[in-house]
Amino acid sequence: MIREILGFREKIVKIGLPALISNAVIVLWGFFSILIIRILPEETYAAYAIARSIQIFAVMFGGSFIMNSIVKHISEGDTDREKKISNAGILLSMITAGFVAIVLLFSGNLIQSFYSDIDLTGIPLVLAILVVTSTASTLPRNCLVARHKTLQIMYSDIASILVRIITICVFILTHSLNSPVQIFGAIIASNITSLLVCLYFARNDMDLSLGFEKEHVFMLFRFSLILLGAGLANSIYTKTDILILGKMASNAETAGYSACQTLTSLMVNINVASKIVMLPLLSRMWQSKENRRNVIRRVMGAIILINLLQIPVVILFAGFPRQTLHLLYSGKYDGASAILMVLGLLALVRVFGSQFSNLSVAMGKPSYPLYSLIVSAFFNIALNIILIPDYGAFGAVIATVIAVTLGSASVVFLTTRYCRSHISAI
Repeated sequence: MIREILGFREKIVKIGLPALISNAVIVLWGFFSILIIRILPEETYAAYAIARSIQIFAVMFGGSFIMNSIVKHISEGDTDREKKISNAGILLSMITAGFVAIVLLFSGNLIQSFYSDIDLTGIPLVLAILVVTSTASTLPRNCLVARHKTLQIMYSDIASILVRIITICVFILTHSLNSPVQIFGAIIASNITSLLVCLYFARNDMDLSLGFEKEHVFMLFRFSLILLGAGLANSIYTKTDILILGKMASNAETAGYSACQTLTSLMVNINVASKIVMLPLLSRMWQSKENRRNVIRRVMGAIILINLLQIPVVILFAGFPRQTLHLLYSGKYDGASAILMVLGLLALVRVFGSQFSNLSVAMGKPSYPLYSLIVSAFFNIALNIILIPDYGAFGAVIATVIAVTLGSASVVFLTTRYCRSHISAI
C-alpha cells in the first residue's frame, strides 16, 4: 500500500495539493476566527456559537444533503446525461433552499423564546440569506469537484475567504465588531464571490439549455434522502452538544467548548479536502470491476496520509492544551484545556469514519453512514442529557468521544463487509 501511494505521488500532488491548499485557506479563516473570539464578549460569542449550530442544520436541510448525490452521479461520466443530472440537482437544491429560508424567517420568535437569555436579534434573516447563497455557490463547485478541477476550486476558495476576512477586518478596524450578524454577513459576501468564480470556471461543464429528466430528479431525491438522514445524524452528534450546553450550562462553558471545537475543526478541513479527491475517484473505481479490488487499499492510503498531516497539530493540542489556549485566547478559556486535549486526540479516530463513509457513498450504499450515525446520534444526545448537568462541557466532550468512536467503527465494519462480498463475487 505504501508503494502504491508513492507510485501515485504525481497525481496526489497534481490533484490533492490544490485541494489541500484550498482547505488550508479555509483553515486560515479558522485562525482568523480565533481573533474574533478574542474580541467578542462571552455572551456575544455564545450567541454566535448557538447561531452557528442552527446554521449547520439549516444549510444541510437547505440543499447540502443533495450535494454528495450530485457529485457521485455526475462524476461517473462526461456526457449530456451527467449535465442533465446536474441541472436536476440545481432545481432540487434551490427549491429546498428556498423552503428552509422561509421557515427560518417565520421561526425567529420561537428560536429567541427558547434561548431567552441569549440575544439572537437578526439571526433568522441572515441565516435565511446564508442558506440560499451557500446552496447556490456549492452547485457549480460540484461540477468542478466531479471533474477533479481542484486548481480552479482552490482559486475560488482563496477569493471567497479573502472577501470574508477583509469584510471582518473592516469591522475590527472601525471598532464596530459586536454582533454575530456581522460575521454571517461576511460569510454571505464570500458565498456570492465563490458562486461567481465557480460559475466562470464551470461554464463548460454545465449546460442549462439541456434541461433535465424527471427520472433524474427522483433518482437524486431518493439517494439524497438517505444522505439527509446521515447528514442529520452527523449534525446531531456534532452540534447538539453546543445547543444543549447553551440551554443547560453557563455562557462561559458554552463559549469555551465552542472555542475548542473551532480549533479542532481546523483538522476536519483535511478530511474535507480529501473528499474532493476521494469521492469522485472511488466512484469511478467502483464502476470498474478491475479497479474495484483496490478501493479499500486506496481508502487506507488516504487515512495514512491524513493522519500524517494531522499528527503535528494533534501533538500540539493533546500535549500542550493549556498553553495553546492561553496563547491564542489570552487566558480567557484556559479552563477548557481538557476539552481541547480530548478533541485533539479524537481527530485520529474521526478520519476512519469520514473516509469509509466516502467509500460507502461511492459504492451506492449511503445507508451505511446513516445507520452508523443514527447509533452515534442516539448515544450522543442521551449522554449529553445525562452528563452535561453534572459535568458541564467535559460531559459533552465525553459524549462526543463515545459517539464518534461508535459511528466510525460501525461504518468501517458495514462498508468493509459489503465491499469484500462484492469483490469476491467478481
